[in-house]
Amino acid sequence: MKIRQNRENNNPLRFRLNRGRFVRACAVVSGTLIVVGIIPFFTAGYSRDIYLQVPAESTLGSADYLPVADDMYDLTDRNDTALLAASFEEEGSATLASQTSDSGTGLAVQNNTYTISEHEENGVPVELLDPSMFTPDNTTIYINTSGVNVRSAPSAAGDLVATLQYSNSATRTGIGSSWSQLQLADGTKGYVLTSFVSTAFIATPTPTPTPTPTPTPKPAVTESSASGTFYAIGEINVRTGPGTDYSVAKTLSIGSAIDVVAKTSNGWYRTVKDTYVLAKLVSSSAPSNSSGGGSGSSGGGSSVTPADPSSDLATYCRSFIGVRYVFTGSSPSGFDCSGFVDYIYSTKYGISLPHYSNTIAGMGTAVDIADIQPGDVVCFDYSGNGVVDHVAVYIGGGSIVHASSSRNSIVETSFSMTYVTTIRRFL
Repeated sequence: MKIRQNRENNNPLRFRLNRGRFVRACAVVSGTLIVVGIIPFFTAGYSRDIYLQVPAESTLGSADYLPVADDMYDLTDRNDTALLAASFEEEGSATLASQTSDSGTGLAVQNNTYTISEHEENGVPVELLDPSMFTPDNTTIYINTSGVNVRSAPSAAGDLVATLQYSNSATRTGIGSSWSQLQLADGTKGYVLTSFVSTAFIATPTPTPTPTPTPTPKPAVTESSASGTFYAIGEINVRTGPGTDYSVAKTLSIGSAIDVVAKTSNGWYRTVKDTYVLAKLVSSSAPSNSSGGGSGSSGGGSSVTPADPSSDLATYCRSFIGVRYVFTGSSPSGFDCSGFVDYIYSTKYGISLPHYSNTIAGMGTAVDIADIQPGDVVCFDYSGNGVVDHVAVYIGGGSIVHASSSRNSIVETSFSMTYVTTIRRFL
C-alpha cells in the first residue's frame, strides 16, 4: 500500500480538476470575448469627420471646406501623395491636388504630417483662411506704402473699394494669413495685404511747397514828346498799348497817315487817339504810291475846295471827296472816318462828336434801316469783334460818304447793310 501511494504522488502528468478552477477559466474566456467584441465601437473617429480648410477664393465649386477621403484612415502609406490627390479629385478640385507636387507650395505631405504653406498668385500672397476664420482685431493701423488698394475680398482679383495713401489710418477688424480686414472712416470695409500696414503711428508728411515762379517784370515804359504826321510803310496794326501783347484796335493799309503826339522808350508812337503804332513801321515821308492826284471816288490825296456848309448835305459831303485818308486826321488836309463825321457835324450843324467810332455808335438815337434819312451815321464792325471800327454819313439815295483807309481818301459808295451794327441819328 505504501509503494502504490508514492507512485501516485510522484506522477507529474496527473491533473486533478475542481469546480473553482473551472469557474475562473470560464470568466477569463468570457471577458476576452466581450473586450474584443466592443473595441470597434470605441474607435477615435473617421477621416470623414476631418476637414481641411482652404482659401475662400480657391476653385472648389460651391463647397467652402474640403473633406478628406474615407480611405485616409487606412494609413498603410501616409506619404503617398497620389492618395491625397485622388481624394481631392473626388471633390472636384484638381487645382488643389496639383499643389501636392514637389513644388513646395500649397498642400504637402511631410513625415506623415499634412502641412499648408503660403504661396503667391501673380506675385500677390494668397490668403489661406476663409474671412470668417480671421482672428478678430480692433487695432488702429497706418498705411506704410503710398497707393495701397483696398479690395472687396482678400485677393488681388477682388473689386477695388478704395485707394489709401501713405500715413492714412483705418481700423483693422480681422487678421488672416496674409491679408487684413479693414474698416475705413466712412464705414467702408475691405481687405489689404498685411505687409502694407503698420500698428506704429505714422505721421502725415508735410508736402514740399511748390515754389511760385516770380514773373519777370516788364521794363517801365516812358514817353517823350513827339509830333508830326507819319505814314504806314506797309499794312500795320494799331494797338491799344505800346507792345505786341496789347490788342489790335485797327489795321492800316500802306500809305495811311498817322498823327503822332509822343514816342515811347520801347520804340512805339502814341497817336492823337491814344493808340500806338510801331515806330519802325512808319515813315515821315509818304510812300510814292499813296500820294498824288486823282479825284472822285478813286481818291489818292488830291487838294479840294470844300463847299459852303450851308449847302445841302450831299453837296457838302461830296466836296471833300479826294481828300487823303490820314489816321486820326480831322481836317480838310486829311481825315480818318470818325474825324470826317465829326468835321461834317461840327461845321454844318454845330454838333461836336467824339473822334472815336465806337463811342459815336453809343450816342444819338438808334434808327431802323427802313427809316434811314440823310445825315444819319452808319456804324460798321468790319473786324467782327463787337467793336464798331468804321462810321460813315448817309447822304440819301442809297449812298454814303466816308474816309476809306483802303482807298486812302474820302469816297462815295453805295450803302449796304453788310457789317452794319447800328444806325444813329443826331439831328
